[in-house]
Amino acid sequence: MTVTDSNSIDYKALRKRLAPFSCLDTPPTLAESEKVAVREALQAFSEAADYETLGVCADTLAIAQTATEAYVAALGRPIQLQLEDRDGPVYLKFNTFKGAWYLDGYSGASRGVLVSFHASEPEVDLVNGTYGSFPFDLFD
Repeated sequence: MTVTDSNSIDYKALRKRLAPFSCLDTPPTLAESEKVAVREALQAFSEAADYETLGVCADTLAIAQTATEAYVAALGRPIQLQLEDRDGPVYLKFNTFKGAWYLDGYSGASRGVLVSFHASEPEVDLVNGTYGSFPFDLFD
């Protein structure tokens, strides 16, 4: 955890900002001001969390890989994935604690990026949970 003063951050308000994205099959198109607000909330949660797990459901591996790399970099842990080519829709999962990934085909209808935050400190327990789905290009 990298937050030095978690008492000054209103995690309840940030969680409320992210709640509308829960259980969406596809993320909405966001105005730039909405993107900024969502990015700020995710980054604040990331600073409080010990690590994140991302789940990306996309029509192509290229979309999934680009989104995963952008999100992980924006959350402060830049990566460059070396993935084997794969045709068709994919599910790509990435764990920032282990630096590990899982890739498989995906036949579901959902598309977008899910972010799960994992925090062990009781004062930031509100960040724990899965949020999204968010747009692939949120951090472009």
